[in-house]
Amino acid sequence: MAGFRHRVVVSVADDGLADLPAVVSALREAGMEVDDVMESLGVVTGSVPGPAAGAGGALGAVPGVASVELEREVGLPPGE
Repeated sequence: MAGFRHRVVVSVADDGLADLPAVVSALREAGMEVDDVMESLGVVTGSVPGPAAGAGGALGAVPGVASVELEREVGLPPGE
């Protein structure tokens, strides 16, 4: 499926918060399309192209990143 993007949530490490703009710039250079930067929470949301397995590796290698998680959808079955 060409053009498919995986939604990701990146947690910035405490030592990366001091230079958050540089971390966000490095995430973009690693291929992340940044949607939102929540400075007070130290969280960056966005998407990456390609296979889900590769998403965490490239972004997780960015200095100042604590963790990378794929955003998951949770749904409930329709009521009766």
